[in-house]
Amino acid sequence: GNSEMATDASDDEKVSLMGRISSAIASQTVDRIKAEGSKVAEMITKGPMSLTAMCLLGGLLTTLSGFFGMLNLLSPLDILPSAYNFVFGLLMIFLEVHHKIGYLGFLYRKIEYWMRILTTLTGRSLFYFYVGSLFLSRWTFFSILLGMYMCTCGVFSLAVGHATAKKMEDSQMELTDMESGFAYAIHC
Repeated sequence: GNSEMATDASDDEKVSLMGRISSAIASQTVDRIKAEGSKVAEMITKGPMSLTAMCLLGGLLTTLSGFFGMLNLLSPLDILPSAYNFVFGLLMIFLEVHHKIGYLGFLYRKIEYWMRILTTLTGRSLFYFYVGSLFLSRWTFFSILLGMYMCTCGVFSLAVGHATAKKMEDSQMELTDMESGFAYAIHC
């Protein structure tokens, strides 16, 4: 009789201890996945530094091309597309460095509200590809080079955006699996 009660108490203590250990491990793992997820989320919106530099250069070249195109009064039909390129270039520069320019946060919030797609790396990649295709349609040597460069920025941004979104999705699925497994372990 007493040995059975001791065994039952010992089993209850083991189950309680296993539950506490499982809870601690799950909590640490969830914290690790959440931290990884925030890094991936940051990567989705910002991208790696080398890609940022590449796209920043593209924005600068697009801005300069638009500026000098607007000054070319010998070709009045190019003034409007050049003005668009100037604005698009400024937008590209801002999107790549907005986190470093705190006092322009209100502008980023407007972009986030009205053009939310541009606040993700994948959305910006489509924008870069669009601007690149506009340059490719102009058939001048510089425009073709800049168009190919911007399309390359778009392709690289799309690849990085897709890869980081996949990482985020995998982390979320792992977290969901762990939470459901942990909930099952508690109820058993």
